Amino acid sequence: MERIKALDGIRAVAIAMVVGYHADKEVVPAGLWGVVLFFVLSGYLITRLLCIERDRHGEIELKHFYLKRATRLYPALYVVCLILLGVGLIGWSNATPTLGLYGNYARIAGVDLGLLTHTWFLSVIAHFYLIWPLVIAAVRPRHRIRVIGLLAVVAIVWRVVAIGVLSPGWVYNATDTNAAALLAGCFLAVIPQREWRFAGWSIPLLLGLIFVPYFGEESPAFTWGHFIALALSVAAIQYALTRPSWLETRVMVWLGKVSYGLYLWHYVFLRSGLFSIWVALPLSVAAAAASWYLLEAPLQRWRKRFEREVLDSDTTEADAGMVSS
Repeated sequence: MERIKALDGIRAVAIAMVVGYHADKEVVPAGLWGVVLFFVLSGYLITRLLCIERDRHGEIELKHFYLKRATRLYPALYVVCLILLGVGLIGWSNATPTLGLYGNYARIAGVDLGLLTHTWFLSVIAHFYLIWPLVIAAVRPRHRIRVIGLLAVVAIVWRVVAIGVLSPGWVYNATDTNAAALLAGCFLAVIPQREWRFAGWSIPLLLGLIFVPYFGEESPAFTWGHFIALALSVAAIQYALTRPSWLETRVMVWLGKVSYGLYLWHYVFLRSGLFSIWVALPLSVAAAAASWYLLEAPLQRWRKRFEREVLDSDTTEADAGMVSS
């Protein structure tokens, strides 16, 4: 699947929401809705990629999928952890749950992740990466809409139930409760694309509502606001797919490309106590750019070369087998 520039623009919107919240949650009280947008987008993209591969080749190369996701997720995360450990800003008690990709459940258990607190999100994403290819591989293409739609409904209902019976920490951090947003994106990926009449209002509404204290972390509406964020996120991605416009501008696309590094680094600079917000934000962008150009992009190029070499090798072996037979 070719890179869709407008979805980079959606990443830019999501990271701006999250950074705004961490920079000043009194000004941007519901900025964590950007995490919901990231979840929905991840569900959409991964499902599209897996379905395209399954439809073209009849199967999913799990080892290639996991290699791709590991090289995208882990190296930049390792660098952040190693640097923070090296300068003494965190200890192994903070880093181990993050690197072990169980940081979300560690938070639920009361573990303080320190400057890696925000990496709970990556644990949820990693769990999704691990399980979802197996689901897509098992579901027949003609049953996708029905099965994924049912799973999405079950996940949403479960989050509603969990709000009433589980702790707020579990509802916010756990993989099972965040499956609602991920599966909403998955469902969007398998239904026919068409322009939604009012989708153009979704992004302005998202960006407007994050400034409303009623949906802030201290409000009783915070947990239920997740569903508003989920619905608007689905509409925002659909809008990006059908009428991308300003989302494809150079600045938005670039910010979307470096959004992973920016997610990793912004919290470190903002919450370390070493910098003012006006110094921390430029440093975060600089660190994100360095992460992209020096680590993430080169690794992506290496992975693509490796995959081509493996594919060429497999093709050569298959041809040799046909000749020998």
